[in-house]
Amino acid sequence: MIFAFLLQFVSQFDSSVGEYDKPVDGVNGGDPFIVEDGGNTYYTFTTGGSIILRKITAFDKIEQIEEKTVYTEGSNGIIRDIWAPEIHKIGERWYIVACALYDENSVPRGKMPEAKEYDGHTDYYRYGFVLESKTEDIFGEYEYKGMLAPDGLNNIDGTYLQKDGNLYYVCSAYINVAHQGLFITEMENPYTLKADSKTVMLSRPQYKWEKHGWWVNEGPAVLYRGDNIYLFYSASGYSSGEYCLGMLTLCGDDVMNKSDWYKSPVSVYKKQVNKSIYHTGHCSFLYRENGDVFMIYHATANESFFDAPRCTYIRKINFKFDYPILY
Repeated sequence: MIFAFLLQFVSQFDSSVGEYDKPVDGVNGGDPFIVEDGGNTYYTFTTGGSIILRKITAFDKIEQIEEKTVYTEGSNGIIRDIWAPEIHKIGERWYIVACALYDENSVPRGKMPEAKEYDGHTDYYRYGFVLESKTEDIFGEYEYKGMLAPDGLNNIDGTYLQKDGNLYYVCSAYINVAHQGLFITEMENPYTLKADSKTVMLSRPQYKWEKHGWWVNEGPAVLYRGDNIYLFYSASGYSSGEYCLGMLTLCGDDVMNKSDWYKSPVSVYKKQVNKSIYHTGHCSFLYRENGDVFMIYHATANESFFDAPRCTYIRKINFKFDYPILY
């Protein structure tokens, strides 16, 4: 544990990473996700009312070649706020995991373990959901497979974690309407939670840097390196001016055991004022065939959150002893 902390402290003075300090998409880019397949590159991000896949020229040069809308609001009980789509290949199919606001008449009211009564609050009807490709073609047709509500919890920003042949759903679930933590549960398949699996809270805001604006741990993203697993997340309110990234490191063997995860006591990436990069958060990871790993994340080029769009940035990750170095 001490070694991990010291290495992280030293990493903040490592300037060897920095060739990608400008947005690759300066217009869109909230909650970005990029994947490469068969020599092609695909890009998706939050639009709010639909899920769009774009075939682009390169991971670091987002010029559109082709676009496909694979899902829109208005069906399956989803009414709006389709956020944070991710696309993963598991087996022979592609799976898009995202979250949305559902019609309160079509789904049960969710659980917030520490909430008081907030009748009519829309966050009680936010859940994850999954689309499955009908063929092996990432740019083909998709079908809605169902809603994800581990232990009935309202949740957003779901992602997959894989270890030892097992599949897990990791999400940001509501502890109350202004407080979110990271939860994990095992899956039967990419669109079904395991019926007898417990749901475990891995992290909740505990440090000052996680509590600006409102208390949030959201946007979980899994990074694999060698035999190591890291779980990144976004902390603090996204419009607070102090939005940043935290990280958990799996130090044991059981991803479902909170004590097997070590939580960094400091943020691992935050705004870079000298480079005009603000509101840094919601990352994902791209593994290239040559072994390079890039962090895809959103940020703004303006300190005022409401005067600039969330843009897609990329940053190459260096490693020391398989430990990620972001600065």
